[in-house]
This record gives sequence, C-alpha cells and structure tokens, in this order.
Amino acid sequence: MLFPTYQFLVFFLIVFSAAIFLKEKVTVYKWLLLGASLVFYSFWSPTFLGLLLADTAVNYLTLRAISLSEGKLRKRILFAGIAFNLIYLGVFKYYNFFVDSLFSMLNSLNIQASFQALQIIAPAGVSFYTFRMISHLADLYKSKISCPSFLDYAVYITYFPQIASGPIARAKDFYAQLNSPRKYDYHTGEVITLILSGLFKKYTLSSFLFDFTQSPFSLPLQYSRTDLLLAALSYSCLIYADFSGYSDLANGISSLLGFKPVPNFNMPYQALSLQEFWKRWHISLSEWLRDYLYIPLGGNRAGKLRKYINLLLTMLIGGFWHGAGVNFIVWGGLHGLGLVANHLFQDLTKSIRLKPGYFFGAALKSSSWLITFTFITFSWIFFNTKTWDSAATFIGGIVAGNKVQTVQFNFWQLYAVLATLMAMNFFGDRFSSLFSRLFSVNNLLWRVAFVAAILYTILMLGPSTVPPFIYFNF
Repeated sequence: MLFPTYQFLVFFLIVFSAAIFLKEKVTVYKWLLLGASLVFYSFWSPTFLGLLLADTAVNYLTLRAISLSEGKLRKRILFAGIAFNLIYLGVFKYYNFFVDSLFSMLNSLNIQASFQALQIIAPAGVSFYTFRMISHLADLYKSKISCPSFLDYAVYITYFPQIASGPIARAKDFYAQLNSPRKYDYHTGEVITLILSGLFKKYTLSSFLFDFTQSPFSLPLQYSRTDLLLAALSYSCLIYADFSGYSDLANGISSLLGFKPVPNFNMPYQALSLQEFWKRWHISLSEWLRDYLYIPLGGNRAGKLRKYINLLLTMLIGGFWHGAGVNFIVWGGLHGLGLVANHLFQDLTKSIRLKPGYFFGAALKSSSWLITFTFITFSWIFFNTKTWDSAATFIGGIVAGNKVQTVQFNFWQLYAVLATLMAMNFFGDRFSSLFSRLFSVNNLLWRVAFVAAILYTILMLGPSTVPPFIYFNF
C-alpha cells in the first residue's frame, strides 16, 4: 500500500478518526497502532506478515534473555541475536546474490554445480525493521533502555508509517512518546506542509523524472552524451525527490498520530563536502551506521589510519545494505573513498589557518559545491545500474560520446523540474517556513481554499500511475 493512493487515504482516515479519541488512553492506543500496522503490512503479503511476526517474537525473546542475564552470557546472547538478524536479512535479501556469484565462480573454474538454487523474495521493509531490531538489542545491552513489554516492542517494530522505508526511529525516543498520554503536539501548518511537500516531491516531481531515468540507464548506447548527462542529473534529483518525499509523508503521518518527526533530509545537495552530505542525506541511516557500525569498529579512537579504514568499511557495508549487487558495493566504496579523502584533506589542512577574502572564499565554496555534487551524481550511476558493464557503458557514453547525436531529452519541462528541485535544496527551509505560516492563518476559509488549490495543482501535474518508491526495494 503506497502513501499517495486513495487506498491509503481511506485506510488512514479510519485510523486517524479512531486515534483522535484514543490517543490519551495509552494501552488502547497501542493496540490501535499495532492493529493498523499489521493490516497495513498485510497488504503486501500475508506471508511477509507471518515472517515479520515470527522475527519480532524471536527478537523479543532475545531481549528478555539479555535483560535477565549477566556477564559473558549477556554478551553471547547479544552476539547470537545480532547473528540471527544478519542471517535473517542475508537469507531473504542476499541469498540470490551469493548463489549467482557462486555459480559464476564455479563455472569459471569448469566445476559443475548440482545444488538447488531458490528464488527468494525479500519481505517489504526487511532492511529497515532489521536495523531497528539490531539497534534495540545493542541499546538494551548497553543499558540505554530497559526491556519493554511485548506490546510496546511490537508497536515499535511494526509501526506502519516507518516500516517500509524509515526513518529509523530510535527505540528510546519512540517509547517515551508511545507511553505518554500527552502525545506530540503538532502544529497544523507544519503537518500540512510536510504532507503537501511529500506529495509534490513524490507524486509530481519524482514521477515526472522517472521516465527520464529508466531507458538511458538500461540502454545507454541509444542516447547521446547530452541525454546521458541529463539522465544522470535527473536520477540524482529523482532519488532525492522520491525518498525525501516519502520521509516528509511518513513524518507528517507520524505527527498526526502523536509522534515527533524524525529528521531524515536537510537539503543535502547544498553540501560543500561529502562529509556534510552524509549529515544531510538519509540522516537516520547515517546516524545508525555511525553509532552501531563505525563507532563499534573503533571510530577514530585508534589513530588516523584506523579511522580511514573504518570509514571505508562502514560505507562498503552501508552500500551492500542497500542491495545485493556489485553496483551497490562500488557505490558504497566510492563514498567510503570519498569520505577518506575528505577527512585526509581536513587532517592535512587543520594546522593551516587560511583567511580567504570575499571573492576567493565565494569561489572556494562554489568549487567545493560543484566537486561534491558532481561526485555524488557520478556515484549514483552505479547505484542505478544493475551491472558493472552497464555502468561502464553509461560513463563511457558521457566521456567519449556515443554514435547517437540527436538529443531526445531537450524539454523545458525537464529543466523546470530540475531547477525546482535545486531551488528546494538551497531554499527549502525558507519555503517550508513560508508555507507553514500560510497554512497557519486563522481564517479557516483561506486555509481550506489554499490547501485545496495546491492539492489540485499537485494532482493535475502528477501522472495517472505513481511509480513505486525507490527505497521500497531496499
């Protein structure tokens, strides 16, 4: 069930109508959220729902075992729980990749393989809810949180606005709001802005850009150098519009249900360095990788060389988390090497106290932005191609050019959408503040008319069929 559909609108109106009267009745409200989440998830597949419930039960039993244990046994149970989750994720998400890789390796060695290969479909949101389970185990082990009731835990894991693609809410913050009769006091203007922003990004902008990114990445030889450049730029904007649009919708829906929004995007394409980009892009995942992978690996505590190695390992694993394919590993490796270069440059220049003038400073910022954005856009090419060969062909078409000379993507509408998204990346906070104030005007007739006009515009500019959210694949 996708957010920008009439099916979800009916579903949420029913849930929200009940929530209005039940929010302050904490236990009853928990059952409402759990029931709504299970119904929401069952729309994907009853089998997926069964797997989710079984996984939730096993992880809760592990939590109970950790809370009742001490010393080395406690640590062993933690490792066993993490291992279970990684195996669970690996079987459903990476089995096909490893089997195909094994077949390829055996064939290259002229060895006949006789074992049975299975085609396994990954449950929706498996990467996101598995990360929640792992972080919960780690937080309980470190005594950052106490062992919750099974009802609380089930609500946290299955919470429907976040289960498919995040944001990855922290258990401590979630439980504090869940168990309080005074839920998050949202402001109507901010919620309307989040929901309309999410719809505009996903339903209008992302859906429009979708058509400019499919064929060029699949058949790059059929497009000119200019088309491939526009396709790469379109995908860079598409994945931002798609995922930040989902996050806006998820946060708007969560606000209405009484939970504070989880920051997940903060105008990432205005970043002047790769390090800054990851503080602005998919913030909940970046912080998860930092707290539960980079720091446990040693972080920057064991010297600069170890810091660089940990950065590279973290991004390689983060890339592989996105999908079972060499392309995701390359994408993660590129970002890992980019972060290493970023930190190395900072370490080398830390002792230099440079005070550039106005014009030199502006030129330095502009070049830093251009280098960062170009690198990010380049790395997205690997993210959106299924094989190394197709990525190399795509890049080769940009560098060396193809035989095709005709530009097929020279549409003013495309340029307008790209310009709109870049404007949102530089002035998004100002736009949000302005619309929040406009939606908060006391005149009810004005608010209704203004919201209706914007919603009508979004729907008229959008397609008849909405493409699936990109991060549903992960």
